[in-house]
Amino acid sequence: MARFRSLRWRLTFLYLGLLSVLLLAGGVAQYFAAREVLFRTNAEALSSEYAADLLAFRRQIGTTTRPAAALRALMLSAQFAKELASGHTSAAIFGANGGLVTTANAGISPDQAPPTLTTTDYLIAISTKPKVYYLAAASDGSTHLAVLNVVRVGNKPIGVVQLSIPTAVIDQTLQADRQLAIVGSLLVLLVALLLSPLIIGRALRPLKQMSDTAGKLAAGDYKQRVAVPKSSDEIGTLAVAFNQMAAGIDQAFEVRRQSEAQMRHFVADASHELRTPLTSIAGYIDVLGRREVVDPETLQTSLAAMQQESARMTRLVNDLLTLTRFESGKAPSRQAVVLDQFVSQALDELSLRDRGAVESRDLQPGVTVRADPEALKQVVNNLAQNALKYAPGAGQHWSVFQQDGRAAIRLEDTGPGISRQDLPHIFERFYRGEKARDRSTGGSGLGLAIAKSIVEAHQGTIEASSEPGQGATFTAWLPLAA
Repeated sequence: MARFRSLRWRLTFLYLGLLSVLLLAGGVAQYFAAREVLFRTNAEALSSEYAADLLAFRRQIGTTTRPAAALRALMLSAQFAKELASGHTSAAIFGANGGLVTTANAGISPDQAPPTLTTTDYLIAISTKPKVYYLAAASDGSTHLAVLNVVRVGNKPIGVVQLSIPTAVIDQTLQADRQLAIVGSLLVLLVALLLSPLIIGRALRPLKQMSDTAGKLAAGDYKQRVAVPKSSDEIGTLAVAFNQMAAGIDQAFEVRRQSEAQMRHFVADASHELRTPLTSIAGYIDVLGRREVVDPETLQTSLAAMQQESARMTRLVNDLLTLTRFESGKAPSRQAVVLDQFVSQALDELSLRDRGAVESRDLQPGVTVRADPEALKQVVNNLAQNALKYAPGAGQHWSVFQQDGRAAIRLEDTGPGISRQDLPHIFERFYRGEKARDRSTGGSGLGLAIAKSIVEAHQGTIEASSEPGQGATFTAWLPLAA
């Protein structure tokens, strides 16, 4: 029973039920339409037969030479009724008052009285216009098709002639039509019952594939996809949407895997960076603890070294906190900053010339952005410190300009440049180029990563370009203030 509760069989039964209703409605409509056509066809035949018999009878009795009274008597006579009756057609003549005048019944039952209608029907037919046909019941219970024709003498109605035939032949034809419709409908339903499950099953096959694929996705195989049907119907659209959803899930988990890998790498690097100063401090403490007497010179040297390592660890922790703050997505507080004045003041505070750098400036006036001044100052400081570490004594050319609706802070140095294998990674956390593996000169490896996070938090971008031996160029792009 569970099999028949599936969508495939529910659609099959729904389709068969709808088809049955349509076949029934169509059969009933076709039956009554055929019945009406048969009745009207036979009625028209009786009317044509009456017109022909009337014309022949008038020629026979010579209507032009007889007086009106004699003509009325002949038109309502049994002689006229016998002329009208033939085969299975019976005739009856009624007077102007609706009363029966005479009848004639040929065929297999000449003695049987023809069927009659109500007097009201005859009076209405005489006074207005007869219907196309009437159904009348005979004395033996059979039904007859009757046609009324008004008899006129000189445009004055004097009676009505009824021609009627049994409906048995018509009923047999309608019965055969019903039987044919029933048999045909049953055959159609049988064929539909045999073919519908196959057709619907084939149409629903992509849904089965989606179900199987969804199970595999739930099991962790995010590369699974369904075959998209060639048709652009609802199932095809659903298949495309399912594949897009699967691709989105795959991408989301890939981003999650990369994020987790980056987090593990970050924690490992941070632990490694913090372990070095902690190990140094623990070593000095251990050396001092082993000595019973510590001379002042050794004590001062050890304390200075521990203070240096402590300061280094403090800078590293502060850098990590700064990086976390700007990568958390929290928007920095902003105010209007005129870059030429701001960068000039930041460079003056750094005193790069006193630290051996050959500094030059080309600052376009009036370029304004909305930014956090302290954060933006850290970008300038980190770029300058990075150049001092990697290119000591080299020239630093600072410029401020605007281009394509953006403001730019650019640093160009004349140092040894950045190797091609290092260039794609310089903005990664804790990354140091091969020439800067020594922590005494290479720093923590967070300066450029912090600069990148700060610029991106201001909806900007930062980029670097370099050729080995030709220096390096760093450009921070920021949106112009409205």
